Amino acid sequence: MSKATVSFTSIAIACGKLFGNIAGLEKQALAFKEELNKNVQELHKAKVKVGIYRKDGTGCAIATAFIDGCVEAGLSQSTAQKTYLPTFKKAVADGKPVTDLNSQRKNGKGRKGKVGKKSELSELLVKAFNHAEGASFEELCATIEAGFEDAKYDSLYEGFKDYLAEAGYEIK
Repeated sequence: MSKATVSFTSIAIACGKLFGNIAGLEKQALAFKEELNKNVQELHKAKVKVGIYRKDGTGCAIATAFIDGCVEAGLSQSTAQKTYLPTFKKAVADGKPVTDLNSQRKNGKGRKGKVGKKSELSELLVKAFNHAEGASFEELCATIEAGFEDAKYDSLYEGFKDYLAEAGYEIK
């Protein structure tokens, strides 16, 4: 055997081991997901409500326990709160199995509606961005984002609703 053949066979062995490791981890991930969905079903059947997580510990005990579990498993508190808690909440609420751990991820289907057609909402948003006081809109977004990170708001939507309510607007 030539030196190149020996080197290529070493690479092939390494690739085989990697394939085997990946297959094993995929089986393990599938088992974890099955157990997750079994637990979610148990919470759903018991009509458990997952509330708002607050860093100071004054939020929902279930949400706090979920975040603590994520952190114990090596995730950051922020990632657990922003990425995985919404998925967990939704799954417990509707009882449907978790298929994608990150329900916040875009579904890749692109913009809804007809291409080139501007929605009424986009027209309102562009007015806010292009308004002479556009900097105040940027400050509002930063304030809402900070409230979201501090767990004051459970979603961006709630942040905007709170802002509008404080400004005296009735939200339907």
